[in-house]
Amino acid sequence: MIQALIIKTVIGKVMEAIEKADDKRIARSHDKRIKALEKIAHKPSDWVCLECGCKAKKSVKVKKKRRSK
Repeated sequence: MIQALIIKTVIGKVMEAIEKADDKRIARSHDKRIKALEKIAHKPSDWVCLECGCKAKKSVKVKKKRRSK
């Protein structure tokens, strides 16, 4: 009985704190996260050199045609 009362009061206080939280502060933290992720992220490139990681050109290999009988 006492434990349930304590849990209800704690949950109530947490809910009040969440409701009172400033939306601008929350949005700023999300904005900072997004900007940090955008700095880390890069556009996907079609071909990347496996040794150095730079962009590489696609090498086209010509297949040998089989002789027809």
